[in-house]
Amino acid sequence: MKKIKIVVVGNCQARPIAELLKKLNSNIEVINIAIVHLLKSEQYSEYNDDFESADYIISQLVADNYPCEFVRSRSLKEKYGAKVVTIVNLFFLGYTPDLFYIRIPEKGTLKGPLGDYHNKTIVESWINGRSVQETAKLLKNIEYNTHKYSLVLSQSLVELESREEHSDVKICSYIAKEMFLQRLFFTFNHPTKTLLTAYTTRILKHIQIEINPGLTFDTEPLNQVIPILNCGTGFSFPLDEYYKGFDITVKESKIQQGKSREYDTEELISTYFKVYSANSKVVMNAKL
Repeated sequence: MKKIKIVVVGNCQARPIAELLKKLNSNIEVINIAIVHLLKSEQYSEYNDDFESADYIISQLVADNYPCEFVRSRSLKEKYGAKVVTIVNLFFLGYTPDLFYIRIPEKGTLKGPLGDYHNKTIVESWINGRSVQETAKLLKNIEYNTHKYSLVLSQSLVELESREEHSDVKICSYIAKEMFLQRLFFTFNHPTKTLLTAYTTRILKHIQIEINPGLTFDTEPLNQVIPILNCGTGFSFPLDEYYKGFDITVKESKIQQGKSREYDTEELISTYFKVYSANSKVVMNAKL
């Protein structure tokens, strides 16, 4: 039987989606994966032949002004027509509305014990001179977090629905139905295998390819960082006691990321405070 050739275009979610496509139908061959944030326009020749020979190009929506021109959704549709199937970037702030990035001009993101992610309450506490213990109490204060973040869940789902309107394959109805029954995202852009499998199943149904039911990953592909859920967002399932992240070494302003490890709340805050003290100018200018 002739293999079904597919190219997947997207961010960190592209590789697990590619793996799931192959798991859900053994006749699928993923011939290339284009990770958009790692590409430049001059690399087009490295992908054109695979785009041409693919039966389907599964692509996250990429804006018209994206720096790498050949992965823009409009460009792909114009060149390769109906075989381009657009999907949405799975992004949802509902579980962790207090997470964000601290950008270092021309150097990417500031690293910390949760990798690229920082917690707004911890950053605000460091800026305002709160102690580790005072900050820990704020992170666990339901009234404080409800006041700050209770509306983020619905706002983020509406935003995802708005972006989804422009994609060929939808998933928001599933998220709205399942999000209170189980955790669907570790961070705002790292979905669980349950959600990835549900979305990949919908992709295959959209292009009318047979699905082998019941197959998924043995382990989570995107669980390198697992923050404790924010206590003000209204989720009733048990909250984790520890944050999963990385060991961190702070040398002057340089942050070295080590092996995976768990943190309790005060350990996490203390480590972030060390990072911020060593990068005070960057943190004071962060957009909260």
